This record gives sequence, structure tokens and C-alpha cells, in this order.
Amino acid sequence: MRVFITAAAVLTSLLSLALAVPASADGAAITEVSTGLVAPGGARGNSSVIEIPDDASITHVGDQLQVLDANGTVLHTFAVEDPTPAAAAAPALKTGWITFASWMNNGNSPIKTFSTTWEVPPEPQAKDGQTVFLFNSIEPGKQNAILQPVLQFGPSAAGGGAYWSVASWWVGSSHTLHTKLVKVNPGATLHGLITLTAQNGDNFNYNSKFTNVGGTSLNVKNVSELKWATETLEAYRINKTADYPAGKTVFSGINLKLANGNVPSVKWNTAQDSKDGIKTTVNKDGAKDAEITITY
Repeated sequence: MRVFITAAAVLTSLLSLALAVPASADGAAITEVSTGLVAPGGARGNSSVIEIPDDASITHVGDQLQVLDANGTVLHTFAVEDPTPAAAAAPALKTGWITFASWMNNGNSPIKTFSTTWEVPPEPQAKDGQTVFLFNSIEPGKQNAILQPVLQFGPSAAGGGAYWSVASWWVGSSHTLHTKLVKVNPGATLHGLITLTAQNGDNFNYNSKFTNVGGTSLNVKNVSELKWATETLEAYRINKTADYPAGKTVFSGINLKLANGNVPSVKWNTAQDSKDGIKTTVNKDGAKDAEITITY
């Protein structure tokens, strides 16, 4: 994201308090908290962070953002506001997007599916209240939003603690929405999938989920085309190397397919954190069964 994040954006400090919980007629509910807790995707400015039910939908209607349950019932409506610019990147130990691989789809056909498989790392040796995010993601060409199935260690705006958990996130210009965190164990295999589900002119619908973890499905409707694909390590409150997991994380089975049925020609670009010794290596390039390693 570029209105509220850069590739090394910084988030604000912990300030958040729970607010009211609007509910639909069938009892489904969302939970809204004020800004301040870390979220994958960048600085949140004056935004809100909202937990929504599994398989709920986020849709833009004019100048409003609506959250609908799986049956189409409107749970809540928000005004879409201008974002607050992100703060400048912090020096090492680096904060924000630490290291990543990326590819921009500049072709005429949008990305239809983007999938990645990886293993939950061991817990970091140090427990310093740090937050570590690992994810595959897609952003619009303007990089002012992000959709991502996220593995998280530590606290965030979604909750969590000194353990690994997963959720899907949509980080927009004025609101951050996520599914409920689901705890996962080190050594578990994750399969993150982002899918284009419909297109009507310049409006696109997408779904993000972990295909093998229930409760992580998030739908986003009537948004701009998502073009910039990444495999990313993002982290906050990192004081020493031991705040990261030991070893490496291998993103494997990386597959991209276009809406026209073709497999795009992909060359992954990398951004490194050489000063801290954290790096991204492209082991196998391309859009079919690619492999990318992040070494801590």
C-alpha cells in the first residue's frame, strides 16, 4: 500500500479500546476497535480495525463501506474517509515490511488465483512483545489497499499473543477488517489462497482464505483490480535477532493464474534487509510451483 503504507511502513503504538458490537438479525456480529494496534499492511492513521464473521463480505457502495454476513444481511456501514499518511520508515532493527518478493501484473488479464504453501515456524526464542507477520498478498496498482491471508506471532489489532495464529485481512484506506484469529501450531502446513471471484467493469470481487484452516474466509467486493503480488515478512517491536523464528521460512507451491486461463510470465523482484541479515531468496522463479525463502 502506498497511501498508508510503503514497503517499509511503520505502525502507531498500542492505544486501542473495544467499542460497541453491532449485530444482525440472526445474531452475527462484528467487533470494532480504534486505531493503534499493529496490523499487517501499514500505518492505520485515524482508521478503525474491525473483526468480521467467517465468509462475510466487504463491499464499497458509493462513499460507504458495508459489511455483510454470508446471507447478504448488512451488519454495519462505514463512511470511507481519506487516509492519514504513514510515518517514515524506522532504522534497523528494521520495522514494517522487512524483506519480500513481489511481482506487478501489468497485463490485460487480471490475476485469477494466487496461492502459496508454507509451514508455521517454531516460536521465536525471545518473547519481547514483538509481532511477526508472514503472508502472500495482492494490492491494487496504486498500492492503497491490501488483501492477505496472514500468519501472525504476537499481538495485533486482531488479538493474539506469544503464539502463532492466522486470519485473513483487508487493509483499506480508512478501515482494516479481518476474520477471527485461529491458533495454529509450529510445524503445521498452511495454504494461503486469494481468488478473483467476479468482475463487473472496473469493479472486482475477491476472496482470501487459508484453504486448510476454517473460519478464515474473507470476501471483498467492488474494489479496484489487485495487481501487485507479494510474499512478505513484516514485523514490529523487533529488538534482536532472537525475536524472529530461527532458521528460515520457505514459501513453496507459489502459483499464479490469470482470468483468461493463462499462466503469466513472472520474474520475482526482491527487497532485502541486508543490514540486519534478513533476506529473501528466489529459489525457483515463475508463476508455476515457484519457491521463495525468507531467512532470519
